[in-house]
Amino acid sequence: MKKFLEKLEKEADKKYVTYILAAVAFFESIVFPIPVDILTFGLAAVHPKKWIKFGTVSTVWSVLGAVFGYILGAYLFDSFGQQMIDFYGYQEQFNQVIKLFNKNTFLVIFTAAFTPIPFKVFTIAGGALRVAFLPFVIASILGRGLRFFLGVYLAKKFGKKITSHIMKKINIYSIALVVIVSLYIIIF
Repeated sequence: MKKFLEKLEKEADKKYVTYILAAVAFFESIVFPIPVDILTFGLAAVHPKKWIKFGTVSTVWSVLGAVFGYILGAYLFDSFGQQMIDFYGYQEQFNQVIKLFNKNTFLVIFTAAFTPIPFKVFTIAGGALRVAFLPFVIASILGRGLRFFLGVYLAKKFGKKITSHIMKKINIYSIALVVIVSLYIIIF
């Protein structure tokens, strides 16, 4: 992580880095297996004054990628979606997603958007199942926005040390926060 941050520090001022961040955020919601958080948090740690920009770029382009994934699922699932699920070995997860969508689309998308669960499975499944589009988009905005803005804020506030720590423990923190939010929604 230290080497990554050093390399990022050298390149972070270049204009193309924002385009790379947007592309990674977009494709991570559809096909890309590496979370965009690494780049987003790293950029915010290197350039704390631009934390809002990095959070916004990641959120907007990730949600646009989710919408594109939804469209792929809705119109090309038989030719594209199933092949991608087979390629990544996500069939079991996809079957679970179908069951979850039947219970609560909004909560499922919000949770998937915020946690380290492969979001791409949910975006394509949402389209393939033709879940309600507006709750899908709103949950994607809230989940991705919360995830990215929380990360970039912590990177801005605490710098490179917290970024390295968060990247090592992101799964634990994400799951804990989703459990807390879910319990709050269930109780209240």
